[in-house]
Amino acid sequence: MSKVRWGVLGLAGAAVATAGVWSIWGETPREPAAPSALATPPRSAPADLAQEVRALRAELDALRRQQGALAQPPPTSVVEAPAREASEQRPPVSGEQARAAAEQARLERVREIDAELEAAANTEPRDADWAGRTESLVTESFRGPSFTGSRLTRVECRTHLCTLEVEHDGHEARAELLSLLLKVPGIQGQAVLRPRNDGGRWSSRVYLSRAGEDLPFTRRP
Repeated sequence: MSKVRWGVLGLAGAAVATAGVWSIWGETPREPAAPSALATPPRSAPADLAQEVRALRAELDALRRQQGALAQPPPTSVVEAPAREASEQRPPVSGEQARAAAEQARLERVREIDAELEAAANTEPRDADWAGRTESLVTESFRGPSFTGSRLTRVECRTHLCTLEVEHDGHEARAELLSLLLKVPGIQGQAVLRPRNDGGRWSSRVYLSRAGEDLPFTRRP
């Protein structure tokens, strides 16, 4: 019996010891977690009131300028109104007035061409070879039967241009002179005839260019 009692006591002591070990393991204190740092919001700088006031004033000035620009009328209306009034007040041009204006412009153009041709005839140097041959050719052509009714009184050639003075028996002889002259071999250039009034006689001045060349005057569109 004593052995049994001591055995029971031994088991009880072992159980108590074991329970004490597990209790100590389970109750081992943990280190307390460090308190999390509190995030402190950054402090904003105080508003610069003077700067905001200046910005508001600048915006206000810009709005005032835009309003003034919108209030002004477009410039085209100011310009177009007088032009429209002037066109409405302008009297209509009749057909006779238009023809008179066209004839005046034609005469002015003829005078310009004559002045340029005359200047070239007086200032060009003389190409002795070409000028001599062409003067002889023109003179012989007027002696032929095709030029009956027209008489050559003067011919002078330079380098690119010849000037002819011709008398006619009448209007028909004058009218056909250029077509006859340009049919002569070696004279195929350009020619212009200017009627002249010499004391009631039918006469003309003819400007003749070198074959293959244009008459020396300014062309206009």
